[in-house]
Amino acid sequence: MVKDIEGCRKMGQRRYFIGLLIVLVIALIARSLLLISGAVSFHSDEAIVALMARHITLGERPVFFYGQAYMGSLDAWVLALGFQLFGESVNTIRLMQSILFIGVVATAYHAAWVLSRRIAVAVGSGLLFAIGPVLLALYTTATLGGYNETLIFGHLIIAMGYGLTHNLKPSAISHQRSASPASPPITNHQPPITFLWLLLGIITGLAWWTNALIVIYVVPVALFMLVQILRSPSRRMWILVGVALIGFFIGSAPWWLYALQNEWGPLRFLLPTGLRGDNVGAELQEIPFTDRLIGLLLFGLPSLLGLRFPWEAAFFLPVIGLVVLGIVLIGFYRLARARNTLLQPGALWILLGMIALMIAVFLFTRFSSDPSGRYFLPLTLPLVIAVSSLTVATSTAQTRSYLARYAGLAAVGLTLLYFAAGQIVAARGPYGLTTQFNTETHLPAADDVALIDWLLTNDLRYGYTNYWINFRIAFLSREQIQLSAALPDKSNMLYTPVFDRYPPYRQASDSAERVAYITALIPEIDAAMESWLAAEAITYQTQQIGIYRVYYGFAPRVPRPPVPFARQ
Repeated sequence: MVKDIEGCRKMGQRRYFIGLLIVLVIALIARSLLLISGAVSFHSDEAIVALMARHITLGERPVFFYGQAYMGSLDAWVLALGFQLFGESVNTIRLMQSILFIGVVATAYHAAWVLSRRIAVAVGSGLLFAIGPVLLALYTTATLGGYNETLIFGHLIIAMGYGLTHNLKPSAISHQRSASPASPPITNHQPPITFLWLLLGIITGLAWWTNALIVIYVVPVALFMLVQILRSPSRRMWILVGVALIGFFIGSAPWWLYALQNEWGPLRFLLPTGLRGDNVGAELQEIPFTDRLIGLLLFGLPSLLGLRFPWEAAFFLPVIGLVVLGIVLIGFYRLARARNTLLQPGALWILLGMIALMIAVFLFTRFSSDPSGRYFLPLTLPLVIAVSSLTVATSTAQTRSYLARYAGLAAVGLTLLYFAAGQIVAARGPYGLTTQFNTETHLPAADDVALIDWLLTNDLRYGYTNYWINFRIAFLSREQIQLSAALPDKSNMLYTPVFDRYPPYRQASDSAERVAYITALIPEIDAAMESWLAAEAITYQTQQIGIYRVYYGFAPRVPRPPVPFARQ
């Protein structure tokens, strides 16, 4: 009997690792093909993170992203490590994000296994993450503030939180117990239970500092854990909860230190009133509830499913996309009907809690003004588990069991093909995969090197431009060119000073004697610029470099911002 149990355990270990290996190899192939395509564009939002990483290697210690009181700088620290190892380049950024993406897939696989204890569900979930809809592929390749880290942390929080408390009994928390149900049967050597609770707290704290979106994972898991603890009251359990809280404050220490030194800016940003005028995000406007509901149904959730690309309003292969939506709904319906036979007890409530909380956050906060769908990324895990659970038969009849499994495999296969088709079509499209949800601000990078070379040759290292030119050129030139984001970035002429997110660039440009104004692809800005210079009786020269127009050689004086045609 003992030998039989040991044999089953070893077989479980092999299946777990073989499944994980298959998933990671496919993830690596898929990500490599995406990188080789060169379809993921590089914009100033990414350049902000890259510049922070560069400054970290030079001695700066930023806590949040420049100009923000939210989204911790952890991702910049990761990139700084990459710059030290592989040099400063966009390719290094892509490499480091891809390494993190492999971590996303691995932790998603593990979380699906913990919640289901089924290799089929874990493998299916891992594969659906490995290929992924365009939304997931884009925001795990381009870095916009630690989405890879947030997904990794979220999956670990679910796996550890559920594993540490499910089927909790007083005997399971004795001082002698060292094995953790958060881990699969892959080793006989498990860390002490107290250490695991401390680690869970530290991970949660780091995640809170990195991106407040982590609450989508934390709240449902915390409620599940609380219910389990209350059902099995124990003084020892409350001590472990205290250990986890200590770990949380250790992990989130940068958030608290910054908040204490900056009038609780990170906390005030999360409140309905937000911050006004002194931080990125303060410019987000409240929108009517009906518009939020429309955004949820027509922009956010469709992006999560691959029905819509983040930068377009049109739907992608809507007939097939609706079939995929039907597969997801059938998966959740089947999970609900099966109760605890397809997933572990209480796991479904965690997944449904994530969905409900995400919908509430979207509908009742200012972040509903973002049409890209990126805030829905945490819901990828419930989605893929629902689809993957279709591969598990619940019927005892052999014929029905086979049919159900084949139908489930077909459902997973169709979803994978739909995700892959979305990435291929997007990569071949006019914009590639872009983080710009307003295509007016999507600037092709083909002329960047020529612009940098011309500016350096003509000793025009400072000046004024818009946000989307500013930081990209600064990073690509290794800050030999430092421009201030003093111009509007769209034809509507709207401008907010918070886009000038790095004050040293503005200070350097304001004190420079030779400056340039640089525009790109917006005729209305060029017309307004030339009208302003004419009204001020200022002469100038222009140079067209691909998509860029450079204004320089001003006389009898250099025009300085604020520009009169910018609307605030």
